[in-house]
Amino acid sequence: MGTRYLESLFNPASIVIVGASERADNLGGMVLRNIMGGGYPGRLLVINEHDYENVHGVPCIRRISQMDFSPSLAIICTPPDTVPKLIRKLGKAGVRTAIVMTGGMSRAHSKTGQPLMYSVRDAARETGVRVLGPNTIGLMVPGRSLNATYAHMGVIPGKVAFIGQSGTVASSLIDWAFARGVGFSYFLTLGDGMDIDHDDLIDYLAQDSHTRAILLHIENIPNTRRFMSAVRVASRTKPVIAVKSGRVPESEWFPYALPAGISRSDPIFDAMLQRGGVLRVDGLDQMFDALETLTRMRPLRKESLAIMANGVGPGVLAVDRLAALGGELAELAPKTIDALAEHLPPYWTRKNPIDLNYDACPELYANAIRILARDPGVANVLVLYAPSLTEDSLQIADSVVQAVKGTRLNVFTCWLGQSTVMDARDEFYRAGLPSFFSPEKAVKAFMQHVNHQRVQRLLKETPESFTDHFADRTHTRKLVLNALRAKRLHLTSEEAREVIRDYGIKTVETQYCDDVEGVLEVFAVERRPINITLVHELSCHPFMEHKKGGSGYRTTIQGLNSESAILDSCKILMDEYRHSYPDSGFLGFAVQHTYQHVGGIEFSVGITRDATFGPLVVCGAAGAHINVISDRQIALPPLNMVLARELLKRTYMYKLLKEFSLRPEEDIRAIGETLVTLSQIVIDIPEIKGLEILPLLFNDEGAVAVEVAIDLSTKPGRPIIQPYPRELEEWIVLPKSGRRVILRAARAEDEPAHRVFHELQSPESIRYRFFQYRKHFSREDVAQMVQIDYDREMVFVANAPRENGEGEETLGTVRVWTDADNLRCEFAVMVHDKMKGEGLGMTLMQKMIDYCRSRGTVEMVGNVLHDNRPMLKLAERLGFEVTFNREEEVMDLRLVLNEPEKAWQRERLKFVPD
Repeated sequence: MGTRYLESLFNPASIVIVGASERADNLGGMVLRNIMGGGYPGRLLVINEHDYENVHGVPCIRRISQMDFSPSLAIICTPPDTVPKLIRKLGKAGVRTAIVMTGGMSRAHSKTGQPLMYSVRDAARETGVRVLGPNTIGLMVPGRSLNATYAHMGVIPGKVAFIGQSGTVASSLIDWAFARGVGFSYFLTLGDGMDIDHDDLIDYLAQDSHTRAILLHIENIPNTRRFMSAVRVASRTKPVIAVKSGRVPESEWFPYALPAGISRSDPIFDAMLQRGGVLRVDGLDQMFDALETLTRMRPLRKESLAIMANGVGPGVLAVDRLAALGGELAELAPKTIDALAEHLPPYWTRKNPIDLNYDACPELYANAIRILARDPGVANVLVLYAPSLTEDSLQIADSVVQAVKGTRLNVFTCWLGQSTVMDARDEFYRAGLPSFFSPEKAVKAFMQHVNHQRVQRLLKETPESFTDHFADRTHTRKLVLNALRAKRLHLTSEEAREVIRDYGIKTVETQYCDDVEGVLEVFAVERRPINITLVHELSCHPFMEHKKGGSGYRTTIQGLNSESAILDSCKILMDEYRHSYPDSGFLGFAVQHTYQHVGGIEFSVGITRDATFGPLVVCGAAGAHINVISDRQIALPPLNMVLARELLKRTYMYKLLKEFSLRPEEDIRAIGETLVTLSQIVIDIPEIKGLEILPLLFNDEGAVAVEVAIDLSTKPGRPIIQPYPRELEEWIVLPKSGRRVILRAARAEDEPAHRVFHELQSPESIRYRFFQYRKHFSREDVAQMVQIDYDREMVFVANAPRENGEGEETLGTVRVWTDADNLRCEFAVMVHDKMKGEGLGMTLMQKMIDYCRSRGTVEMVGNVLHDNRPMLKLAERLGFEVTFNREEEVMDLRLVLNEPEKAWQRERLKFVPD
């Protein structure tokens, strides 16, 4: 639904509470008391069918029709069966947002038999009212003195937003956060989430300047595409940390229908959050630890860690935890070791972790930090201290704080103990240094920082929508469409092989025989050892290994070099087939020469489709003695080589490949290319529901597929992440200079050229674009300009080959930011000073206008400085309406792209028909 009317929810000018009374256990009364106790400054009104003059001093009326104004927000605390009708009446009275705190609506049913929460959803859609809930704890906005909850206590103001789903979890979190001094900009729960959902709130918070980090408690995600789009935008600018409950089937609140080949739903959520740039943690305690490091530590220059402590024990505990989490110790330079040796006993270990000895004084801690700061191989330092009779913990803490100032180090601390070290921890808190109670928690929090930066790097990857190698998509589509016309929801083994061969994946040469006599004829031609696989109807479907009847079923016999062995093997295969799959029609035998491929390390790779998450790429182990499903890892398409390698590295088979392959790097690249290709197949041919290569082996030419199976669906499956839109690329020739220029969407690798483009612009051009003079653009500034999600934001660049032949240069750029409802987009355009008079600005703007119009965006807007004559002239030529904004002292530009169809769209845009 987007951010429509959410400002009324978060910053209401007036509130009406429906169902409040002065009874101690009355839900509405609790909410009203919290609102009043929080110091809410707006107008309040109570509606109660009983004839009260006021409730807790707030005026009370009996009916909605008696309201003499339209409140910004309604809070409903009445019995379940009354809520849908109340939503309709409030909508007719002009109320735009409502919080439904009533619980039990998932179990209470309407006259139609559906749960009442769906009746609430339908009423909201009919009237345009935005609804938070039902069954929500409510909403707190401390910065606006709003506590519209029934919680036992309020939260302190801060810069962190929390979006939860469970009211009881949220209640405990309030206590927890207060004890740790964590303040909130917004605090709310979704409850049943019938209207307002995670993605709507994330969209709002991504643009909120009062929010520095977003915490999520997730039980389920109804609209994964919108969630992914929203969270990818938000996580580019602020940390997003999530706890996902329901990790095992026994704890899932809603039964989850698993896709073929997947045994648990949790890895799917894990893959989604990872691609969304979200740091996933295992619990609420870890959430706050991660928040501590992400908001108080600088970005990590390196992922290794140096550890120092006043004793061996704490350091060893920290190293153990670091190794268990896949971290690495920093290697100390020889100069660093020699410098430390001047201050430490002669028997110290001369390595990381650094034992400062039990009697380490404040000066020794400070000197050790300063020495480590001079080591280019050290970027992160964990400082540990165990209480000592000889030294004061607060003095040592102060020395650490002073030593850290002015260094480039990321320092975090762990003062072990409780009663005697609390003052030291407070000192670290005031200095902005993260501090933890145990070495294990400190290292875990550090590794969460490492993992966050890893997922941020994956977030910046921009896979393309077309592969580089030639693929015969026409032939593949013909195969698929012919099968669907024949009402077949799978391809034959021969057809499946043709599909992957069309996309450049090599297959083992295979001949298909109707019976045993045909197998003998194949063997008689060359008299070489062969492998025989029995083919039946169900074997043409992917991911059969986990289905009923497949356990222990023998499909292939290898290395047959005599007619008698072939006859015996065919009989064995037929007997096992009849026992395991008696109802599956026999289709014949597949024959392959044994030495076409190199055996040993076998992979299972493919595509499956989830009803919620769409297509998924899977990769893992294969082989008769391997639990295929247990090693199966998941990624969301589209993939590029970086993302494919990350998927591969999560498998157990990757370790075997690195250790036992004769050509590990070549084989890793080959399987990565296969995964990227599979990702592209499902984007090009969305009717493919499932595809499995089992096994994928390696020969001298790279990866080779042995068996292939493909399932189809009449309903296309679309990935929830937008690929790089290569189809929007076009070449033009500039009329004045004759230069060939490519117009295309921006990619992450455009960052160097984009930075040079901005640095070469005149001060006046920079002022026209950014409304101020800017002399410098950091790498991070420019990276955010080109690392975009191709859903909410689009950037077209005009690039041309450099005159010296080294790479491309950027000659112009145009971008739009589109709101979550796809109603309005805001544009910005800039052309290189040397391109004036080439018409490049007009070309870029027209390309963007056409693109936004094709997406159904209603209008395009922009702001231009009043003295920017060239842009104003261009806007008039393009048909923009130009008006002067006296408040901002800029020219407002507006262009209608499509006619708004709904009343709320016209109201939102303040659209006035001609």
